[in-house]
Amino acid sequence: MLYEQYEEKAKLVAAFVDVARYTEAIDLLQELIDSDLSDIDKSMMCINMAVVYEKMAQPERALFWYDHGISYEAIYFRGFVGESKAAYLYKLQRYAECLEIYRELSEQAFQTEVDKLRLQQNITTVINAMK
Repeated sequence: MLYEQYEEKAKLVAAFVDVARYTEAIDLLQELIDSDLSDIDKSMMCINMAVVYEKMAQPERALFWYDHGISYEAIYFRGFVGESKAAYLYKLQRYAECLEIYRELSEQAFQTEVDKLRLQQNITTVINAMK
């Protein structure tokens, strides 16, 4: 897919979400995920899909898409989708699951020192919320 096509479709997804046309947004996101985009771009589209399902009050579908995005990014030693899922779990007050993700990510050798600091701060925040 040409970058211009990708950009155009991504903008259209955002426009659909802005006016609560979630079915159209999902259809376009699925098209992007099924395309020849890079795995990292696909992982971002999975986050977008999760956000759409979050807006539709379907948390289990949202979590499914976070997991799908994690599968795209994991082989490249990245944790952005994982952190996004943890933040969503925190929002759902599913603290134990959130904490597990943050802890697992903080132990990964690919994390930079600033990433480790941020993750540790998030861990502390979750622990405090559990009290």
